[in-house]
Amino acid sequence: MPRLLSYYALPCVAAGLAFAAATQAADLFDRHTTHWLKQAVGDQTGLAELSQQQAGKLKLLGAGIDQPCVIIKTDEENWAKALLTWGFRKGAEKPVPVLLIERFVTYQGERANQTAAVGKSVMLFPGFQFNFDIGQVVPDGQGGDVEFTSKGVLKPIGDARIYVLNGSQLPPPAAGARPHDPLDHEGVIPRDFAGTWRVSTDGRWNGTWEITVDDEGTVRGQFVSDDTQSSYPISGKTSGLPHHAHLNVTFANSTLGIEAYLWTKDKSALAGTATLAGREFGFYALRQPHNAPEK
Repeated sequence: MPRLLSYYALPCVAAGLAFAAATQAADLFDRHTTHWLKQAVGDQTGLAELSQQQAGKLKLLGAGIDQPCVIIKTDEENWAKALLTWGFRKGAEKPVPVLLIERFVTYQGERANQTAAVGKSVMLFPGFQFNFDIGQVVPDGQGGDVEFTSKGVLKPIGDARIYVLNGSQLPPPAAGARPHDPLDHEGVIPRDFAGTWRVSTDGRWNGTWEITVDDEGTVRGQFVSDDTQSSYPISGKTSGLPHHAHLNVTFANSTLGIEAYLWTKDKSALAGTATLAGREFGFYALRQPHNAPEK
């Protein structure tokens, strides 16, 4: 069941995660990028309003996520996702209904999985509006996409639309498929680079790599930035030296080149250099445990 709380105070916290404190891999909320949001919407017409009771009937995305997830198509044609919690805050005469936007990410409509706004722990009181395009609480007439009403429901404004993400849209693992185990054999083979990695490059480009490698050593994947939650493609190739790979992370206007070396004993870490615009930096990455099965 979703976590539906009654509370009297909640902190407002800035968006972004420090690499040292966030060593776990991206969860199912992070992995629902624009493609999966659009697939979830399908032929839905959008909701006139969303109440706590309606949200409580939704399937959750998966293990570790306790809040229902909604999809917002903004008045600027961007796509956003948000985890919501209903509750109450102490008022002068009686408790006041509030809505907490636990986490949200807004993707730029024309730039695939690059983000326009990211944040968490935003509290809406009755009458408050939220503009997902800029990630801010706004007054009436300033581009709000949704409004939290005195009746405790969330309503779309103008051309904005609210949809529900009723359970994960990610494809289930193939029947009988087993994750590659880099420790079930001696030496290093190309597929040992595959997996989920928590990465820090010079303390600037922190986030998660999800990469796959075929038997010929071709690398494909994505980098999800902690700071922006934008997703960028990874491509590359393992080299003749078994524990070395050359990777490229393609940003909007530049490419980060990676020379990565895999630990040969336990294959639990990568380290090496990264090059951007002719400048070299150091990087390291730690392998993450396999995700729990998705439900």
